Amino acid sequence: MKPNDFFEFYQGEKPSIVQKHAILIHQAKALSDTNAQYRASDFLASMHDFVTNEQGESVIGAGRLMSKEDVESVLRSMLEMGKRKISLLPPNVVSISESHLAWTVPAQVRPMLFNMTGMPMKTIDVPWPRLLMVANRNGKLAVAALKTNGRVGAKTKLYHAPLMNVYANGNVCTGSATLPNECGIDQIKAWESVMFDSAFSHVNNPSTLFLAGYKSKAVDNNAHYRFWLSLSKKKVDKFPNERLNLLRCSVEGFIENHA
Repeated sequence: MKPNDFFEFYQGEKPSIVQKHAILIHQAKALSDTNAQYRASDFLASMHDFVTNEQGESVIGAGRLMSKEDVESVLRSMLEMGKRKISLLPPNVVSISESHLAWTVPAQVRPMLFNMTGMPMKTIDVPWPRLLMVANRNGKLAVAALKTNGRVGAKTKLYHAPLMNVYANGNVCTGSATLPNECGIDQIKAWESVMFDSAFSHVNNPSTLFLAGYKSKAVDNNAHYRFWLSLSKKKVDKFPNERLNLLRCSVEGFIENHA
């Protein structure tokens, strides 16, 4: 296979890539001579320059064996290249790693969809509280509520998200929603769509809301729906934070639990 064949999967214009060197990995064959330098389990590396053949094609030329120090030097160089890559994070991102993304969503009036048993699908405009969302590479989404508008830190208090279909630990029951296949910054809007464009159907958490008259029992589906419907009818533009229940978990703990 010629080097350029590796790029045939691109459709349209091929990337501008110039081949300079190739590293080939070899495994030594078993030798009968017990004094042989290499054993069958040994792996060797060789460095090859690219040369142009008579047809003007770039092909891999003869190579030279690489020492252990040579291989380590190349690997260190590649690691340093990765370290030099700088990405600026949006101000709403709280933390990010290869396995998770945590960010905040500002409080605002937006639609809320309900698809509850015994009633037709309904959409009402309500004031959502500020939220902390955590998505991970396993396709899981978690959410908690915030009372403050400042930068989220280690001492920021979290509250149960006052939403249906959210468990006590913050996990979101996503049902049949289409989930993003990654959890990078580019997928933030897609993850938010899982929450804001899906219909709520039932209460999963007895601490979802703090409502007068419901201190000793779970807020049921009807009471939860009436709460939001009342806010919508009164055209309330800010979520009443006194209705939030404290989530006894730190910001770091919440993110670690769902990362």
